[in-house]
Amino acid sequence: MHCISQRKPQAVKKLNRYFSQYYLSTIIVAELYKSVYYSQQASNNIESLQQFTDLLSIELSDLEAAIEFGKIQNEPKKIGKPTGELDALIAAVARSRNDILVTNNIKYFTNIFNLQLENWLENYT
Repeated sequence: MHCISQRKPQAVKKLNRYFSQYYLSTIIVAELYKSVYYSQQASNNIESLQQFTDLLSIELSDLEAAIEFGKIQNEPKKIGKPTGELDALIAAVARSRNDILVTNNIKYFTNIFNLQLENWLENYT
């Protein structure tokens, strides 16, 4: 959503190229709504978020994601680098489907094993 709101052309180009393959998990949608309600322009941002979520499929978590969540919470903890629960849930959905997680917050996910990550904004931030 940041790539659209901040007009990041390279990220928007990638989004458009593979648009039919993208989805949002309900966890990501929840985090986006949290950010919107915390924002100073909540009513405008709610409308923008609704327009954005109308464009993409919203996927529920499933049993495979729940199993991955358990693994993800344990793996980084073993090396002394625990992961936040929401980040672990987001990662679990992507990892259980062998999908690429596209995020501008790579640092929150680097301790999660076997998770494919991409940051489309790294040259723009």
